[in-house]
Amino acid sequence: MTEIENPTLPSSEELVPDQPGEPLGEQPGEGIHAPTWEDDETPATFVLRALATLLCGAFLAWSQYNGGINSVLEWTRWIQMSVVANLIFPLGIIWFFFGQGIVHLDWLKDQRSNAWNYGWNFRAARRHLKYSLIFTAAMLVIMVIFRLTPQGVLAAESYKNGYLPPILNARDVVMLLATLVLYMFCWEFFFRGFLLFGMAQGFGSIAAIGLQAALFGAAHWGKPMEEFYSSFLGGALLGYVCWKEKSFAPAFYTHALIHVLWVILVLL
Repeated sequence: MTEIENPTLPSSEELVPDQPGEPLGEQPGEGIHAPTWEDDETPATFVLRALATLLCGAFLAWSQYNGGINSVLEWTRWIQMSVVANLIFPLGIIWFFFGQGIVHLDWLKDQRSNAWNYGWNFRAARRHLKYSLIFTAAMLVIMVIFRLTPQGVLAAESYKNGYLPPILNARDVVMLLATLVLYMFCWEFFFRGFLLFGMAQGFGSIAAIGLQAALFGAAHWGKPMEEFYSSFLGGALLGYVCWKEKSFAPAFYTHALIHVLWVILVLL
């Protein structure tokens, strides 16, 4: 008996599933692709996200300044607070409130608001480290000369007695320098990663560089006046370089090297 073909059943060719990455077939009342949260991005979204970044950053910086932790007596807690406030909280804000990650996923490659992964880019580490070493070498000459002046002696004493923990042996020195590098990593991600790239989304790069430099300088209040005033210019220069390189790595390498060398000069 001849089988009667049912015209309502799809043929085998029609049962082939869609290939990954291909747009869905157009359906009545629908677009040619499945909607994503990216479709809702507007200029107002970028501005609001930048404003939220500024407010969150200012609050976190203020909280650390008024946290009541004495770095001389509670160095471990001081470093822990920096890790939480300058790294973990900003990453949580990016992931949970802004719906973004530090990995540039393929489907986000055209997403302007991903802001170059908030500077989380170490692909040019060799070049960035080379430039940082050259700059640090020049700064080392200036720091040595300054350290020998009366103002430098006072600044070193201020650091030793008002910022650094007691140093009793070589192990204390190694632990101090290691935690300083960790501190600088969190510090630079906060200012030249989270704040810079987060605010640039809505305010533009020039305003973002200026705002993060202002907060960076204000965070140095209480340090020697030479360091306090120079930190505004230093923050602007580091912000400019990091924006051009789309990475906070150059600032981290430079700031960590200079900070470690200055502490060594203080302890000598």
